[in-house]
Amino acid sequence: MNINSVIRGLPKPNQLKMFLSIIEHGSFRSAAKALCQTQPALTQSMNELEKTLGISLMVRGASGMVLTEAGKLFELRAQEILKKLEHAVAEVRQLSISTRGTIQIGSSSLPFYTMLPSAIQRFQKRFPQVSISLTEGQLSELMPALRVGKLDFIIGATLSDSISSSEFIDEPFFTAPFGILAHREHPLAQSTELSELKNAKWHLPSAKVGYYSELETLLFPEGHQATQTVIRGDTAIMAVQMVLNADFLTVGAKEVLQVPHLGRQLCMIPIEEPLPDASYRFIYSRHFPLTPVARMMMEKLRRECINYPWHR
Repeated sequence: MNINSVIRGLPKPNQLKMFLSIIEHGSFRSAAKALCQTQPALTQSMNELEKTLGISLMVRGASGMVLTEAGKLFELRAQEILKKLEHAVAEVRQLSISTRGTIQIGSSSLPFYTMLPSAIQRFQKRFPQVSISLTEGQLSELMPALRVGKLDFIIGATLSDSISSSEFIDEPFFTAPFGILAHREHPLAQSTELSELKNAKWHLPSAKVGYYSELETLLFPEGHQATQTVIRGDTAIMAVQMVLNADFLTVGAKEVLQVPHLGRQLCMIPIEEPLPDASYRFIYSRHFPLTPVARMMMEKLRRECINYPWHR
């Protein structure tokens, strides 16, 4: 096979970038402006791309450019190709001792309260030129970004030992005990059975996968009752505010009570039916290999986690 002839038959990376920019901005004119290109040059490049593929990718509609069925399929592949190319370039560049780049991490709340800040501080002493981006959320919220390469890895909690998926790889990180959190002065704060909480107000994540989605059958064995208020949100600060200021209950890791300003105001309700521990895991895409610095960040987090008594 002649490699030169194969390459000549493939779209150019710049054409993919232009194609995605037109989709993002809705017109050739806006995309040309964003890319600092002339509109005729952009039009010519798209004509060449469609000629290479042998099919039309977009047509002009009443409100801008509209993708054909082939265009919709090609958009997904173009995004994946550019992300993989970006990852390949990042890996090569990061082989240098003067490592540069960005690590994009998604995580549920517990690592933010515990090992994540200190691990990042130690990591950046060694790699000061690496930029780190953090996103808080539950698995269902973070996985779409992981799927398209916007996150390098996520730290999420599950009830099971692993996430079975052809898209993702998961590695065990740590296990943490969970319980029901309440304000210390909540009238149900000393309850010992789940049945005593049947009329409580709850703040729970809007998770469709992970620890919380599986846990609700334990909290509400008969389903949600009319007397129960359940409000959903995916950030820890939202849950804490509802617990402290509106007499809601929530489910969280017992370790958060070690945070001074939270431990003084929150408590774990001493119910006799223990909640299952949460299995925290590193999860990353099979399609976007981890960069060297992302892998090193994961190892730094593992070493930092050993300092916590619940680590196992």
